[in-house]
Formats: sequence, structure tokens, C-alpha cells
Amino acid sequence: MSQYPNRIRRLKHIEAFSAVISTGSISGAARQLGVSQPAVSQLVKALEDAIGAPLFVRRNGAIYPTNRAEALREDAIALLAQLERFQAQLSHRRTGLLSTIRVSASMSILNELLPELFSNLNAAHPDLKFYVSSVPLSEMVIALLQGHIDFALHSRAIEHPGLNVEKIREFKQVAILPEDSPLAKKDRIAITDLNGCRFISSTKNDPSYHELNDICRRAEVSMNTVFQSPFASLSIEMVKPMNAVALSSELIARLVAARIPGLVIRDVDGIDLKTPIYLACADWQNDTETQQFLREQIIDLIDGLFDSRRP
Repeated sequence: MSQYPNRIRRLKHIEAFSAVISTGSISGAARQLGVSQPAVSQLVKALEDAIGAPLFVRRNGAIYPTNRAEALREDAIALLAQLERFQAQLSHRRTGLLSTIRVSASMSILNELLPELFSNLNAAHPDLKFYVSSVPLSEMVIALLQGHIDFALHSRAIEHPGLNVEKIREFKQVAILPEDSPLAKKDRIAITDLNGCRFISSTKNDPSYHELNDICRRAEVSMNTVFQSPFASLSIEMVKPMNAVALSSELIARLVAARIPGLVIRDVDGIDLKTPIYLACADWQNDTETQQFLREQIIDLIDGLFDSRRP
């Protein structure tokens, strides 16, 4: 006889276990799974019998996970998430929202944009779960291709033939200065105004670092670099302590300046650099309901934040 029916039953056991431990009750698990309470109890009991150890302790009508159950919690969640993604790939473009959305992003996007994004996503779908990480760009590509994450957000192009990459928005680079800086008195500043100023720079592995150096060399502008960081948010936060000037994406600059008083933002004539935001996913995820939902939420958030915080 085929072994597949037994495997399906074992998956039902794990689904029941995960539902009980996440909802905290047999009745909650039954509602989540759309089955009866006795059915859930039977599945959990069968799983306990199979492993030879109790998974839950029942006291005064309540149910509590044992240490063994707590140790198995993450494995069960991960297994069910992988099965969900397998089903989603089989039903490409015909599946609904993933129950867990896994996103990796550059640190500045993660720190400044994602908190409000996930708040909005949760408000629209309270049952959604999220997994968030921040790794180097090369590792993001591998994680997308291997299915360890679903989406990546970055200011640099994520290039691979097996990935779908879309430029969501593009923002000019602006100068961020302390409000008591002499340059802050100007509505706009010129690149020559930056000659000799204390400057906060990105690091050499950032393409904009070399582009800005070329622009300054042609304009015969030399700045005194007093702080370097690959993290845009940190660079902007150090503007006041270092009494320096930083250049950054207008979006990130406005988000950071909104929570740190005493910073001003100025356009710089002579510096025409753009910072894009890319959304990447595996090809199978392109045009799915999850991808469309996430894309729309990101665009709405960016446009709303940018418009509401424009002076």
C-alpha cells in the first residue's frame, strides 16, 4: 500500500500541534483549522503517542506546552511554511496571500521604512506573520534563489536571471546639515559650498561613493571626511554630533530628520545622484497575490510619507 496517505496524516498531526501551541487552546486550534475540537484532540494525542512523550499539560481546563513542545515549535512552523511555499509554487499565480511573508532589506530601509510598512500590513491582515532579516546583497540573492526569503528590498540593483526585480521608486540625493550650520540659511546650496566642509561619507563598496568623488573632482571640490559608514541612517544621525554634512536619499533623509530635531535638508545644485528602491523576488513569486499586495503597500507608504513630509 502507498505510504503517501500516512504522510498526509502526519502532516495533519503537525498542523494540529502548531495550531494548539500558537492559539493556546484546543478550541482555538479547531477554529483555525476549521475542524472539530475532538478531531484536534485526537491528532495531538496520536502525535504524543507516536513520539512517546506528552506535548501539552492540561490543568483546570487550560492547556500548556511542555518543554518538548516548545523545543519543537519553531521546527513545526518552519516545516508548515515550507509546505505552504511548495503549494504556492505548484499553484503559481493562483494562490492567495502567504501566511508568513519573509523579507530581507538593507539596514536603512529596514530601520526607517519597514516598521510602518509591517504595521500597515498587519492592520490590513492581522493574521499575517513576518520574518525579517538584513544580510549583504550577495547573500540576499542566494536566499531568494534558495527560497529562504520571499522578497528583498534594497537601494542597489539585485541582478540575477532567476529573479524578478522592479524599481519601485527613485529619490534624489540631498544634503543633511545641522540647523545652526551657515549653509542651512540657504534655501539651496551649490556643490562648491561644500568645499572644505566636514563631511560624512559612505564607504568605498557603495557605488555612490565613487560617483560623488568623480563629481567633486570635476567641480574641484574637496571635503574633509570625518566619518564613514555604509549605513545611511547612522550617517544622518551623526550629522549633529560631528557638526558635518551628509548626503543621502531624500526619502531616508526625511524619515530620519522627522524623528531627530535640529536637522535640515537642502538640495545641492551640481549633484545629480539618484537612490532607487528595488523590490526583488523569485520568478515564481512574480505577479502572485502576495507580491502585488506587498508592492502596493510599499508604494502607498512611500508616496504617503514622501508627500506628507515634503516642506
